[in-house]
Amino acid sequence: MKKILVVLSLFLLIATTVFAKQPKFKEATMIPQAAAPGDSVTLTVEFTGKIKEISKVFLTVREHPYDAPQFILQPDKSQKKKNIWMLKTIVPWDAPSESVNLDITAIDKKGKEIVSKGLENQATGKAGSVSFEIQ
Repeated sequence: MKKILVVLSLFLLIATTVFAKQPKFKEATMIPQAAAPGDSVTLTVEFTGKIKEISKVFLTVREHPYDAPQFILQPDKSQKKKNIWMLKTIVPWDAPSESVNLDITAIDKKGKEIVSKGLENQATGKAGSVSFEIQ
């Protein structure tokens, strides 16, 4: 009986390790939602799972994927129970007045891109996106 319990426990442990799910995008928030060049902005992106399950999160400006730099987010380690990544930055001085989409790309610890349902065919930021107005 003990052998059966040990084997069953070992099997369940291996199964949970093998079938562990990839983190999923939950939501993104930009504060403020509109700003002028030179203004400070903060973007927070939340995923399911734990921070250590994601290796990299960055933004691409969809309308200017080759002109604008990629913005790298950092994990918010002050949040113990949530998987939140943040970026505090200044709107570039040379940014044109327009609405832009900030596409979010996330790479898990295995090197695979996190792809949200419905965004599979998007060129950049398959995890999610947030709109932003440059005044």
